[in-house]
Amino acid sequence: MIFNTIWTELEAGMDLFETHTVGELLFYGYDLPDFDFDFSDLGLNFTSGWNGTLGEILQAAGADHVPPFLLENVLGYLMAVNNTNDGNYTVKTGEKGLGDYLHITEWKGLDILDYWSTDYCNMINGSDGSQYPPRITHDSVLEIYTSEMCRSLYLTYEKDVWWEGVHTYRFIPPKAMLEDPMINLDNMCYCYPGPEDCLGAGMLNMAPCAHGAPVIMSTPHFYQGDEVELAKLDGLNPQKSQHETILDVEPKTGVTMHAEKKIQINVPLRPYGNLPSFKNVPEVIFPVLWVNESAAIDSALAKDVNKATKLPFLIVDIVFGALLVLGLVLLVIAGIKFRRLRRNRGQHKL
Repeated sequence: MIFNTIWTELEAGMDLFETHTVGELLFYGYDLPDFDFDFSDLGLNFTSGWNGTLGEILQAAGADHVPPFLLENVLGYLMAVNNTNDGNYTVKTGEKGLGDYLHITEWKGLDILDYWSTDYCNMINGSDGSQYPPRITHDSVLEIYTSEMCRSLYLTYEKDVWWEGVHTYRFIPPKAMLEDPMINLDNMCYCYPGPEDCLGAGMLNMAPCAHGAPVIMSTPHFYQGDEVELAKLDGLNPQKSQHETILDVEPKTGVTMHAEKKIQINVPLRPYGNLPSFKNVPEVIFPVLWVNESAAIDSALAKDVNKATKLPFLIVDIVFGALLVLGLVLLVIAGIKFRRLRRNRGQHKL
């Protein structure tokens, strides 16, 4: 009875689907309603004071930790992220060789994560994606640790591209990296809570590092993802040009000139018990929003990079060419003098 009363009160103040502006949903937040769960007049004295915002009600109920957004009674996915960082990183400086330059050795004092079921999935590999060791080749595999996904990723070469006049190599995530764990067994350790709970291709259950919250990360529009989940939803149109993560890296220096990291946030929907709002909900991974986190070198900096990568080699080529020409001239002069010397000696003998 109490549960039904509480749920009726919740449903009166909140809908399963709500419409808000992008600014409200992401950055500014939108107001949550107040509730009245004080049933002390029914003899349930322990509920005394359970009214107001959800944060106030949780505090009155003796909750040890109340999320800040509930105390502020405002919800926005990214409203608490501005001017924050995701912890301290320890990286290689290149003092003992540039082969692992700027590779991460520790994050928040940890040299290995504790979210997943094996050490392989818990490894912290690569850099933050902004810089790699110099002399990148088509065979290079670029590793990147992203704290938003609580795991390391890797990218492989796709093609040569130009960014603001700078020649770069484009790297993208290979399909195998986010493949269905039943196909790529290396991904089995990302199944949570266990192997019987594996999601399809392109999806990651974030509960282990999101305090148990039912959040699933995926590629936008399920690009290269689970075809079964994609077929359940109308309006999705996965496209390589729009929904693929890319890194454009200048190969001589290893500097990333242009990057686009694209992630989609989803929630799993299914009928929950006898809750009225969820009674007719299909079982589906439901997209909420997707983010394109992009960064690029502007044209002014691109010119500096172009000079830095081309000018030294141009100078070397010019100096080498000049020395080569000078050497050839000296050889010609030496040859002429040698012939004259032999001629003079021949005439002296006669």
